[in-house]
Amino acid sequence: MEYSIEVDFAPIYECVSSLTAFMNKQNHNALEAGKLWVREVQDRFAPARILQMSDTMKATDGFSLAPYIWTCPGERSVDGFFNWLEDLSTGQLYDIAAGLKLSVPPNLPELRNRTAEALREWDSAYFQHIDPSILKGLAQEAETRRSHLNGTNNQEIYEQVTEGMRLYPNSHLKKVILIPQYHARPFVTSAIFDEVIFTHYSCDILPPAPGRPAHGLMRLTRALSDETRLYILRLLADRQLTFTEIVREVNLSKSTIHYHLIALRAAGLVIVHVDHKSTSYSLRREALNKLSGEIATYIED
Repeated sequence: MEYSIEVDFAPIYECVSSLTAFMNKQNHNALEAGKLWVREVQDRFAPARILQMSDTMKATDGFSLAPYIWTCPGERSVDGFFNWLEDLSTGQLYDIAAGLKLSVPPNLPELRNRTAEALREWDSAYFQHIDPSILKGLAQEAETRRSHLNGTNNQEIYEQVTEGMRLYPNSHLKKVILIPQYHARPFVTSAIFDEVIFTHYSCDILPPAPGRPAHGLMRLTRALSDETRLYILRLLADRQLTFTEIVREVNLSKSTIHYHLIALRAAGLVIVHVDHKSTSYSLRREALNKLSGEIATYIED
């Protein structure tokens, strides 16, 4: 069964994404915003409050707001969304979850309340003050991608915006919601449910400084500058391998291979084959083929 694709955006999506990026310390080294951004944000909060928000994120791990944001019928600013969400009765919360066939935790109202409290504070201290061109650019990106959908190019669009994720149809999946994000670059993240998947894909909304190379070119050259990553690409040139098989072939720790795959995926150098609950990797020659042209264009411009 073929799935359909929608492109959605609202400020509340990016608010959630930015807080998640800040709180996921294990990803800070790979985060393109960098540790400087992390330190700048930390200065806006008392240490005790950051710890409280971290505890909230851990307690609500696995609870995704994306289905509720997508369902929200009204204004989807941070305040607008949470005003609507907090007004929902317990029964209405469960009805929305049931309508999308989500697994429903028994403490759903508590998760809703704790998440709302943390995100409202994040919005007040940080998110309200970000460069307005970020949200404007994300909205424009969503509109542009939406105009490219024609009902027959779903897999192609999905692979294009995610820089190499190939999502295969299955008997359960009915719809994919694509959501552009900025703060969490270069990560592509998905909330996966039986019938619907919400995929947040990275966008370079703000241009590089004048005369500097494009972000995508930097990802490509950075990914290819490491011996281990080149070896992984060689392994993937003529076959698909699972993560476990790559670990065994390269003979490095899982965490190290994970780090290298982040760089390769960000550069669009690997195809991530997602087939229901299995994932494997292969070489994405498209990115390699355009490398020399991009370097020449940058140097000669």
